[in-house]
Amino acid sequence: MEKFSSKLIEFFVSNDLIKNEDKEIYKYAVNIILSSLIHIATVMIIGLCFNLFIESLVFYFSFIAIRKFAGGYHAKTPVRCYLFSFASNIIILCLVKWLSSINTLFIFIFIIFELLCVVLILLISPLDTENNPLTGQEKKMYRMLTSIITILIFIISLLCFFKGYRNIGSSMICGVVMSALLLLMRKIQIINMRIKK
Repeated sequence: MEKFSSKLIEFFVSNDLIKNEDKEIYKYAVNIILSSLIHIATVMIIGLCFNLFIESLVFYFSFIAIRKFAGGYHAKTPVRCYLFSFASNIIILCLVKWLSSINTLFIFIFIIFELLCVVLILLISPLDTENNPLTGQEKKMYRMLTSIITILIFIISLLCFFKGYRNIGSSMICGVVMSALLLLMRKIQIINMRIKK
């Protein structure tokens, strides 16, 4: 992917469409766009394979909406990130299939678990990374946006359950749970880094 973006940007530079001094910025942007497109295409393909196309997209966009502002754990390489995303999508869709067949008591337990994840997200987000540190003002804004998005997704997931759209509600819950899991992993990573210092 990096070779492709490099060649593409070099083509634009050689044709005077991009200034030479801006090529690294454009290369980074192309990498991000291509990576996002590959992730979305993978989510769609896995969704089609499981016959849960809409659910896979609902999970992905619920998760991304929270993660965008909450932050969380990041894999060290794009390949690891892709493999982690691939595996988690399969696990999540298996979970959504399972949730569609269980009784109401377990659904309520799962909703309570989602509520605990919402509380966790509200307490520890946003978490920045070494590559993308946040200023105090950004942290306040990201915390507010994370809170609004997470609570909104929680409410919509409950409405989906009570209106009979169990798979959609389950997919949204899984988005919240995955966001909380990655936040927790990042928090543990930060604590370990502090201990090592």
